[in-house]
Amino acid sequence: MPSWSEAVERTVVFFTLGYDFLGWTIAGAALVGLICGVLGSLLYLRRLALLGDALGHAALPGVAGAFLITGHKALAPLVIGATATALLAALTITWITRVSRTRPDAALGIALSAFFGLGAVLFSILQASPSGAQSGLNHILFGNAAAITPGEVGLLAGIAAVTLAGVTLLYRPLQLASFDPVGAKLAGVPTGVLHYGLMTLSALAIVASVQSAGVVLVAGMIITPAAAARLLTRRLHAMLAAAAGIGAVSGVLGAWLSFLMPGVSSGPAMVLCAALVYGVAFALRLRRPRAAAEAAA
Repeated sequence: MPSWSEAVERTVVFFTLGYDFLGWTIAGAALVGLICGVLGSLLYLRRLALLGDALGHAALPGVAGAFLITGHKALAPLVIGATATALLAALTITWITRVSRTRPDAALGIALSAFFGLGAVLFSILQASPSGAQSGLNHILFGNAAAITPGEVGLLAGIAAVTLAGVTLLYRPLQLASFDPVGAKLAGVPTGVLHYGLMTLSALAIVASVQSAGVVLVAGMIITPAAAARLLTRRLHAMLAAAAGIGAVSGVLGAWLSFLMPGVSSGPAMVLCAALVYGVAFALRLRRPRAAAEAAA
């Protein structure tokens, strides 16, 4: 733990961008939280929040496989490999659910454990080799926001732009499909296209967020801000805005805590900050009925 004076000094350095990489760190962390908050809200309302956990773990074998093939930690191959295995996991979950009597939650568990097990085996092989041990791939498990590159920030910015544009243009169909899927089908809304589009965007967002939040805890950044926002509001547009804000703030604060205490990974710190916000929202939710009853009396 740093001393009080060291903590103040490092905090000032962090928020005044005392090092060149801190601008990319803060931008990347904020974008991760924003994207996860928006997409997480849509997944949360569809009761697919744990899909983010499955896709995050499913990205691990893609990252390891891409490194095995290329021999170095290049952004493009890692993103392609991780996206491929994450999308394969999403399709596997949908396929298992539709062609068998397996429940959706069981299908999620099967895909998560199978893909993560494969990724763990590949990572063990990589870590045993000199190139793999020195590549920094271990940060992918728990995140290292300080190591995010301008290319990864650009990728996150692109995904954020596509996500916000898609949600804005398709707001009404998404709203109907989220709250009344049966009514959406009867109204002619292409729910299947929306579903697979959401899965694709979620897979891309999770892959792009892995460097900052880590494979193990990226699901926390998808579930927690959305759950906190749901406690604060019942309107979709307000929920999306609140979840994006909570996610962005949690991401930046998590990156700050990781910078403040160098031994702490950014992923767990981000999730803890989001969980703290959820706790505050939960406490406010508990007080609301009491306040309403006192006002009525």
